[in-house]
Amino acid sequence: MRPPSRRWNISPRRWAEFSATCWRRTKETSSVEENEKKTAAAEETPQPASEKKEKKEKKADAAEKHAAADAALEKLQKELDDCRDQYQRVLAEYANYKRRTEQEKEQLGAFTKAEILKSLLTSLDNMERAIDAPAGEEYKTGVDMVMRQFRETLEKLGLEEIAADGQAFDPTLHNAVMREDADGAEADTVTEVLQKGYKLGERILRPAMVKVAN
Repeated sequence: MRPPSRRWNISPRRWAEFSATCWRRTKETSSVEENEKKTAAAEETPQPASEKKEKKEKKADAAEKHAAADAALEKLQKELDDCRDQYQRVLAEYANYKRRTEQEKEQLGAFTKAEILKSLLTSLDNMERAIDAPAGEEYKTGVDMVMRQFRETLEKLGLEEIAADGQAFDPTLHNAVMREDADGAEADTVTEVLQKGYKLGERILRPAMVKVAN
């Protein structure tokens, strides 16, 4: 670049710096244009067969994975539907079982009551005969027979009398309603039975009502 005429009033040094800057910018612009041309040429250049094959394989692999995921999801959905059906079936079976059990329980309770009442009918007949019989020694004998028969019937059903008289007081078997000073009796010993207690197996039907020694 030629130096300016003197009428511009620019020193040679300033002119040299200005010229260098213009040259550098021109070179940078040329470099950018050259890179853009190379990039465009690279894009227009056909891709090698190996790259096309690699892309095709990646695409096929992605499609295969997608298909496998869909198949797995479908399988899980089917298993979920099967589990839901089984749950509904079990729920219905349990409801039927519960209803059937309640019906059987009611039937068993009615049958048990019927058997108990049936076993007491003979004692009831004998009590009615004892009431109709004239008072006297035979009357007492008849009542004793009815009581013995009635007690035997209850014992066959499993009823047991709770031992109390002379026994050590047991709050699980005895109900102490009174305490008294009793000669010759140890403390906390049952001295008198006011009402007999009964049990059925290990189940207490009624504790014995007793007096207990101090």
